[in-house]
Amino acid sequence: MPKQLIIRGVPDAIARDGWWLASDATLPQHEPPSPTFPILGEAMKRRMPWIASVVFLVALGDLLFWGYVPGVSLVIFAWAIFAVACASRPPKRRVIAPALLLVLASLPMVEHAQLLSFGFLTAGLLVSVAWLRIAPSRGVEVLGAAALRLSASLPVAGVKGVLNCARAVSHERANGALPAWFSAGYLMRNWAFPIGGSLVLTVLLVNANPVFERAIVQAFQIDIDLFSLMRRVLLWVGLGLLVWPFLIVQAPKAAMVVTPPKTGIKLGLNAGSVLRALVMFNLFLAVQSAMDVSILFGGASLPDGMSHASYAHRGAYPLLITAMLAGAFALAARPFLAEHRALKPLVLLWLAQNVLLTGSAAMRLELYIDVYGLTYLRIYALIWMGLVALGLIMVAWQVLRECSARWLLIRSAIWGAGALYVCAFINFAGLIAADILTRATDPTVETQTDWHYLCSLGPAASKSIAQGTWPKLQIATPFWATNCLNPQPVAMNWREWDFRTGRINGYLAVDAKMRAVRDEDPVGR
Repeated sequence: MPKQLIIRGVPDAIARDGWWLASDATLPQHEPPSPTFPILGEAMKRRMPWIASVVFLVALGDLLFWGYVPGVSLVIFAWAIFAVACASRPPKRRVIAPALLLVLASLPMVEHAQLLSFGFLTAGLLVSVAWLRIAPSRGVEVLGAAALRLSASLPVAGVKGVLNCARAVSHERANGALPAWFSAGYLMRNWAFPIGGSLVLTVLLVNANPVFERAIVQAFQIDIDLFSLMRRVLLWVGLGLLVWPFLIVQAPKAAMVVTPPKTGIKLGLNAGSVLRALVMFNLFLAVQSAMDVSILFGGASLPDGMSHASYAHRGAYPLLITAMLAGAFALAARPFLAEHRALKPLVLLWLAQNVLLTGSAAMRLELYIDVYGLTYLRIYALIWMGLVALGLIMVAWQVLRECSARWLLIRSAIWGAGALYVCAFINFAGLIAADILTRATDPTVETQTDWHYLCSLGPAASKSIAQGTWPKLQIATPFWATNCLNPQPVAMNWREWDFRTGRINGYLAVDAKMRAVRDEDPVGR
């Protein structure tokens, strides 16, 4: 039985050639195929503003820092980061308050470029940029958490950002979301022959044209210092990784909760042990205070062979450490104060005696300074003693008013930061140099002048050295210290400038002119 031939549908060739047989025949419209990829991937589009900002900041950092000592350039760079962060901040975010905070943080660096000023500038930039991300409705209670989050992200956020960009590009390339020219294979297929042919043609033309050959040789005679180039590339990479977190920081979801750490270590503390310890400690401090008063004010004699300077030096720093441990013990004993009515008065007496102990340590250190002069360590010790005494007073107030640990921690941090902020504007090197030279001209001072320490104070002491060494020509100075005792203005680029160095340079320039005039006319004719 013959099989029936069944043709399902019209063959494609007849359908194409016989389109005019249809009743609704119209010329077929061939729409151009829609591209399967955008010009750039969506992930790359989202990251382009960040990448452009990072490139701008890296270029600015190279202009400001490469080959120069940091100075006011750090302030300019910090404000550039803040400006870029402002441009990318979420809508309806505060700008004035963070900007004012950054102004306060920038002032120490404008005054003098030093480690303390750099710390304030860095902290101010971190808090200001974090503040830009906080909604006004949330207040500043989450500011601490935002700043800590940004600080914690600084070492790794830039590396993570680069890795995320690389993964996004790889993912979009695998999905066909990137243009064909973004692949290495496309570039090899379409550009290898044109570039290779152009190179061959260039070589032939250079050999045929001596003038062209000389021009090419002169154009490519570039002296490249490979080590310097590597260091500069490392600077670019470091700047890029450093500024990246400032552009992607997000506001935290919760505020930072300040609570004392729970170590789980009791150290044998209970109401009974604390009571007995306070009685014994107060007795010991009473004996120590009585001896200090008798020696410092009553004129009591010291052991044979011990001077007041030795007595002061041996006691100043141990007494300071004792006062610091006393404050820690008072905080540890605070949970037991309600268990016995004598505990709170004993703690307050303990803190009061330690405040007196800190004052005694400061007086001992002052006696030692009268004999041996000022140094950085002795100045810092005096400042620290004042802060410890203030901290003990705040601990006593906390115990008396039953304030929280958060109350004490916040106020202690404010006082400490305030003291450091004031210190950033004080020229301690100048004070030390003036004290050393004053003692060098005092015939009653028996100790030798430490010229090595004087010359190690740096340019910040130049004004005091110039004022102290001339016209007091009777100072006997070692020959090797001639350059140190005749300071000259420091040559600075505008990137390295700060107010203190500028003031000292101005004084030294005027002083040099006055010396020249007096050398020419010593009797004032």
